[in-house]
Amino acid sequence: MYRRNYPDDPGLHNMNDRHTRTTYRRNATFLERVGNSCAGILIGIVLLVVASGLLFWNEGRAVQTAQSLDEGLASVVPLDNTNVVFDHNHGKLVHLTGKLKTERVLTDPTYDIAVHSVHLRRTVEMFQWVEHQSKTEHNEGSHTRTETTYSYSQEWRSDLVRSAQFDSEFSHRNPTSMAVKSKTQTAHLVNVGQFQLSPGLVGKISNFRPVEAELIIKPNDPSIHVLDGLFIHSLNPTNPQAGDLRIKFEYAGLSGQSMMGDADSVSIVARQLGSELKGYNTIAGDTLELLYEGALSAKAMFAKEHSTNTVMTWAIRFGGWLLMFVGFGCLTSIVSTLVDWLPIIRELVAAGVTVLNLSMSISLSLTVIAIGWIRYRPLLGISLLALAATPFILSKFRRQHLGTARYP
Repeated sequence: MYRRNYPDDPGLHNMNDRHTRTTYRRNATFLERVGNSCAGILIGIVLLVVASGLLFWNEGRAVQTAQSLDEGLASVVPLDNTNVVFDHNHGKLVHLTGKLKTERVLTDPTYDIAVHSVHLRRTVEMFQWVEHQSKTEHNEGSHTRTETTYSYSQEWRSDLVRSAQFDSEFSHRNPTSMAVKSKTQTAHLVNVGQFQLSPGLVGKISNFRPVEAELIIKPNDPSIHVLDGLFIHSLNPTNPQAGDLRIKFEYAGLSGQSMMGDADSVSIVARQLGSELKGYNTIAGDTLELLYEGALSAKAMFAKEHSTNTVMTWAIRFGGWLLMFVGFGCLTSIVSTLVDWLPIIRELVAAGVTVLNLSMSISLSLTVIAIGWIRYRPLLGISLLALAATPFILSKFRRQHLGTARYP
């Protein structure tokens, strides 16, 4: 099916630190293309089923989330004092604002870093060779000629690049492992006043920023340098070589006991269980456990959650529609295949099929969305169904109008 050129092959062209390989692939026959299109019909059906299920689930999720947020806002109890735990709020959804507090200092003994915070993150990057590809294809009748150009550059990457998979590993070799690994530490006990935060709330604290320069001390190891707040394992940090490492430290959730400044303030909406704050199960079926940085009212927090829900809903709707569009493209690919030997007609057919796929995917998406909404909001669901049927109604009206015009 194809031929691959090796370094001594005339198909390999060197251009400094890049080269081009030429491969040849036999073009599929007409019957093979028809067979592939028939297989594409099955793929299209699967995509349409998956897209329909995704869109239907998303509408139920969106409504359920909105109902849970409305329920939470209606029942939330504001706490004015976080230093006192009142028993009469046990089991209730509460809102409070206060400063973070942890008992334990997070440390990294390897680099002598110590921070009084909720999280301490060590990010390790290695200077590595990275391969880039660009392809151009040329149809030559019974075969397709593909020219693949490979180029190489050195970059700082946190993931390990496997140079053994390069087209040309010679002079572009990367180490097979990193001597130092990335790591995130989290305080075991985090409080706001007298209230202890659940692991879910602690996980929402993500305001990471670099560790201050005054806390960074150069290690005794002469191969480790400090440059711009980074630890660099290199013989020459200003001219790194493949395999050199650089380490960045960041923290999130500054504690009240820290000497680095004021503690971070957070606003929380969660269920009070004694002195603990955990998730609150709504009647609609969701779990409310909200945390935002800064001082926010309960109303502002729920408004942000509604906005997030709206963005997610529309993002999934777009994804579902895109799956449907691709699915219809697979279903109708057989039409384009049957006429692809006719130069002018195939372009017209391709354009018409694309418009048809676009129309059908939009209509079916709206139909599924409407069905999803009917269970929760019938009026809106029926309106969406009417909108989805508009293209078919207009098409039928147009056919009737043309028939009347031809036979008065």
